[in-house]
Amino acid sequence: MIKESLLVSLLTLLDDSDQSVKVAAWDKLLELGDTAAEEMEQLLPELSANFDKGYLDSLLLELKLEIVLRRLKNYLDNPDPLLLDGLLLVSNALDLNLDKVKYLTIVQDIADEILLEISDNRTAIENMEIFNYIFFRRIGFKHEDDTVTIKENALITKVLESKKGNIFTIPICYFILARQSGLPVYPVIAGKSFTPAYLNSDDKPIFYINIYKNGIIFSKELTEPENPSRVGVDKALVSIYADHLNYLFKSINDKESSDIMERVLECFGNLRYIN
Repeated sequence: MIKESLLVSLLTLLDDSDQSVKVAAWDKLLELGDTAAEEMEQLLPELSANFDKGYLDSLLLELKLEIVLRRLKNYLDNPDPLLLDGLLLVSNALDLNLDKVKYLTIVQDIADEILLEISDNRTAIENMEIFNYIFFRRIGFKHEDDTVTIKENALITKVLESKKGNIFTIPICYFILARQSGLPVYPVIAGKSFTPAYLNSDDKPIFYINIYKNGIIFSKELTEPENPSRVGVDKALVSIYADHLNYLFKSINDKESSDIMERVLECFGNLRYIN
């Protein structure tokens, strides 16, 4: 718990004429992280006696966003981060009050249903056929926005709830649930596109999956990409998700959301996965 006096001191220092003092005060707030944000939110009525409420509201939003962006940078520094964690961090930048547990529970409940029916005693193709049936038929995930113009179909959190997505988010949900079910399905990236592939123990594709046709399995010998291809790590899907959101927000003139996505993409630096 942070004392009100400390918050007042830090907020006062943020208005100091010395830039180094401002930076130090802001860094201290970021170091305190969620604790500072939560205490500041609770103490808004008291703090409003000394500071303009509009200023406090704006500062609180910026603090929460910076905390999320720091977490995203730490996520990207992890050599083997979890896919869903990264996707939720990107979504969290847009919804600063996002309930992470809610979406973890949705994913785990579906994965538990899949795990009841797939088995190590089945072949890879048999398990994928079961997975596809549950994903597309029983749960009902489907594409409803091929042009990527509907915000609700672009946010992974909304898609997990509605099961309706676009050409990016339905495949990403497919990867999330495959990963959660222990199925080694990863994106094989070539040029500006990616194709889901089932990998063997050497991380080599055994077969590919057409998500746009309810998970039809096809042979890699018949469809070897002309461009050099590579298996994408989970960070690749997080990057693709953020890029696709930025594209959508720009196309619908949602400048506020696009500006946030630009800041999210800055966390990736020069690391891009779609050429």
